[in-house]
Amino acid sequence: MRILLATGIYPPDAGGPATYTRAMARALASSGQHQVQVVAYGEADSMDEQDGYPVERIGRGRDVLTRYWNYFVAVVRRAQSSDVVYLQGPVSEGLPGTLAALLVAKPTVMKIVGDYAWEMFMQSASVMADEKETPAVGAHRMRPDGHAELLDEFLTRHHKGKIWWLKKIERLTAKRAKQIIVPSQYLKDVVVKWGVSPDRITVVYNGMEPLHEGRNRDQARVAFGVSDKRVLLTVVRAVPWKGGDFIIRLLADLPADTLFVIAGDGPSLPFWKSEAERLNVADRVRFVGRLQRADLAEWYRAADLFVLATGYEGFSHVAVEAAMAGLSMYMSDKGGNVETHAMFPHLVKLLPYQDRDAWLNALKGTWMPRQTPAVPPFDHPQMVAATMDILKKVL
Repeated sequence: MRILLATGIYPPDAGGPATYTRAMARALASSGQHQVQVVAYGEADSMDEQDGYPVERIGRGRDVLTRYWNYFVAVVRRAQSSDVVYLQGPVSEGLPGTLAALLVAKPTVMKIVGDYAWEMFMQSASVMADEKETPAVGAHRMRPDGHAELLDEFLTRHHKGKIWWLKKIERLTAKRAKQIIVPSQYLKDVVVKWGVSPDRITVVYNGMEPLHEGRNRDQARVAFGVSDKRVLLTVVRAVPWKGGDFIIRLLADLPADTLFVIAGDGPSLPFWKSEAERLNVADRVRFVGRLQRADLAEWYRAADLFVLATGYEGFSHVAVEAAMAGLSMYMSDKGGNVETHAMFPHLVKLLPYQDRDAWLNALKGTWMPRQTPAVPPFDHPQMVAATMDILKKVL
């Protein structure tokens, strides 16, 4: 097959879609059976050869219409010599990519890992959850009753302006795709609510590679200086719905030897840090930033418990990595977390989202012990094979 991968981000950009696209492109190209091309956004216009296939980047430093036009032209040019266009999202790559594929009469397959319109809705807010008079980064989009509008509710409500347009775009491009790939049953249910037939949506869990070898648990705890601590670990992008601030607010009521380690970065990080300072628990929160996978593996070994207090999760792949290290988890009962619990019931305990008493009682009590490392039910070759079956299906 001749496959064009059209993505919003690609390494050296960081993020799940970038990592996934490169992994897929490498796997397909290295098989020797397929011709692969990649179109992505980047810091500047560029074109190079990587791992045996061309990667064309469209510079982001322009207004959105010019950027989308240039992306459209690149996809038109490359789609003419492709059998199928595999879009990695419904908006920034989905809109110009869908129009380009339509122009040259090539089918599209789309991967959807979240609701982009909802994410923009949440991040465009100007009201803080706890300090409503202070517009700031890290704000929640609030309803009049003071609660954040999470995705399940967002899907049932009418919105105006930019959010209305984003909702229309992602639904339009998704409905134009011949097949849609999602990484969880929860996200399949979301896309069905967009108006896409469930017959055209397939769940393909992202393949997991083995964790990097490194220091054992005792060595890692000594190296990180946490031998005398009870370590709570979360690995998240710092955005309002990920719940880092919620756990920070619990620390004052937890034993003094509890250390909360947050791996990740994002726009809400300044707010989370200010919350730790405001509540006088800054010395009990360690912000370690965005880590390479090998470094994360050592934190999984060093930690005592993984926590994910999120209001939305399509499917948490870091939770699967934590399970692969035998690390027990307390997770909110939202989104794809329910599927994680079903996969690893001996490792995962679900707690009601933002129920302070439930979380405090669980964290004050005896934590679930570490277990024998779990084997994920899916691996990288399985992911590639399942994806190829879908790409072939559209032809």
